[in-house]
Parts: sequence; structure tokens; C-alpha cells
Amino acid sequence: MNLSQDVMASLKDKWLDFCETNSYWVEEIKQTNHVIVKTPDEGKRPSGLLILGVISGIEPGITNIVPLLMKLNSNFEAIIKALGLDFDPEIELKKRAEERAKNPQLNSSDTDEIERIRQQLQKGEV
Repeated sequence: MNLSQDVMASLKDKWLDFCETNSYWVEEIKQTNHVIVKTPDEGKRPSGLLILGVISGIEPGITNIVPLLMKLNSNFEAIIKALGLDFDPEIELKKRAEERAKNPQLNSSDTDEIERIRQQLQKGEV
């Protein structure tokens, strides 16, 4: 597997982790009709431009891929589809939670860390 395939394999999980951690404002963005896109799973997601900005920050390896994709197609929504991120994060998070409930070994220390940070934020400790 080369770097591009490694990055692609983890991109969905990292985007979902981000959406889970930042669910409040991601949902707020989805509620404003001018920055949402309908998804094949009959949901909605933030615009491709926002997603590209976020994933560039959370997955440094993607910064090498995005310029190439932009040269091939400057349509942000098409790039999101090519990256496998054209889904409603809320729907996917529910699916992931159900899978993890069925298979506790799927729970990772990364998820535990995200939950710890979320609890600290809710308590105002961070």
C-alpha cells in the first residue's frame, strides 16, 4: 500500500472523528441551506470546500493529493465523491456506533481519547 492508499483508508474515520468531536457546529452548518449538499444516503453534509479544508488539517498526507485532484477536476463536490466522503456524517456515525456496539474490539484508544476530550469540553476544563 502506498501513502495515497494509506491516507484514503483512514480519511473516512478521521473525518467522522472530527464530525463527532465537533458535532454541534457541524450540525449548525448543515442546518444552513446555503452550505449543505444532499448525499446519496438521503442525508446532507457540509460543502466540499469545508470538508477539504478540514481534512487538510486533520490528515496532513492529503495535502499532497488535493492539488492533483484539483488539477484533474476543480469541482469540490466531485473531489469529495472521489475521496469517498460523500455521505451524511450523522448517518455514518450512527452506523459506526452500531457496529462498535456489536463488536467491542472495534473501539479504539483514539475513540476513547476523543470522548475524554469531549467530556472535558462539556465540563469547561479545556
